[in-house]
Amino acid sequence: MSSAILSVSKERFTRMLVVGIAVCMMFVSPATGFIKEALSSQLFILPLTHHNFTFRTPEVTYQPSLLDMPDLPSWLHYSYSQAVRTGFIYGTPPPGIGDFKVEVVARDRNTYETSQQIFSVDVIDQPRKPFEVKFKIKNMNVEELLVGNRWDRLNQVICNDLWNESSHDLIVTSLVSAIHRGDRLPPNPDAREGVYVSYGSSAEFSKNLRQLETEVKPLWNHHPCPSYFKKASFERFFVQQGFDIDWCSFRLQDNRAKVSRHGIEMSEMDAAHKSPVISALENEGRVYLHRRDQVQKRSYTYDVVNTILVPMVVMLVLLGLLTLAMCCHRNNMMPKSQDIQMVQYASLQRATDALRSLKGREHSPHPSTTTTTTQVDTLTRSRTASPSSTLPRNSSLRCGGGRRFEDYATLSRPDPPPYQRNGTTPTR
Repeated sequence: MSSAILSVSKERFTRMLVVGIAVCMMFVSPATGFIKEALSSQLFILPLTHHNFTFRTPEVTYQPSLLDMPDLPSWLHYSYSQAVRTGFIYGTPPPGIGDFKVEVVARDRNTYETSQQIFSVDVIDQPRKPFEVKFKIKNMNVEELLVGNRWDRLNQVICNDLWNESSHDLIVTSLVSAIHRGDRLPPNPDAREGVYVSYGSSAEFSKNLRQLETEVKPLWNHHPCPSYFKKASFERFFVQQGFDIDWCSFRLQDNRAKVSRHGIEMSEMDAAHKSPVISALENEGRVYLHRRDQVQKRSYTYDVVNTILVPMVVMLVLLGLLTLAMCCHRNNMMPKSQDIQMVQYASLQRATDALRSLKGREHSPHPSTTTTTTQVDTLTRSRTASPSSTLPRNSSLRCGGGRRFEDYATLSRPDPPPYQRNGTTPTR
């Protein structure tokens, strides 16, 4: 009986011990498993295999991120190679980034077991190489370039065939997938995405590189690169090693002016206040942000004169010309209807005087009918014949016995029809 109770108590104690250890493992952060070293402005590659964890089979997926962060920084990327069952964390540490830690969570695809590992990376600052060669490989992905001896073959082409002077310090300064550089995914799912590669050295560019840049310079404004372009003179070296180069992206970059700003002469305060994202963009040559004291002071006087003063002067000149044309031309213009108006006024005045005189003669004791009729008829014809007369042409002034002169019917009476003989011309 006592032995049974003892065995039960031992089992309970073992269970409690296991649960306590599990709880402690949940709250205690895992220890740093690996310590790596990296150089700023130089490509850093961290391979991930199942040997870094507690798995026996390579069927493992990886989820990398910065320690206590949800994802990797912008200058670090992750790629997985199905051919060798290996994951790769790669990127170029920007200057002044400092040490960082990468947390990787691995999961077994068969048993769904998970494991966690922390990689501590110590970054050593070094100046950026003053000369860089940049190009794009179209027929490969990042994971394909990282496995096998493709790196050695590419280095052999650069060192032996194009840039012999850089064999002593040639390094890879950048490795970025074409998708991360903003290129589109290929329409064919089986096609390669492409890789942007940069090599740096302290040796100046060789004549072969200068000649190659001159040959492909007309293609820089074409995107995507035309396939009908003639073969470059040094393309055969890349084709022999299995590399298809996009010559539209081939560049020779001189960083000597930037090294003095970003390299050893950069103050510690600038390096401490610069974010990793900006440093990564500057490292890739995509952006450079000047400090406030480096920005030149700009004068806006010329812009104000062009945008405000010149249009105002033109407007005032046009307004003055328009005012001069309207006012001065009107003052100098002679009235055309002045003579006509005076003739009309004089005709009306003479007709009024004549009518008044005829009205007075109508009440005279011995009026002369013949004389009055002749005078009125002559006056009427002379007035109506005038082009400026206000009286109708077919009206005549006649005086009859016992008829008042003010009657309007006598003024609007038409002329008699002309006398016409047989077949002769009518006469008045």
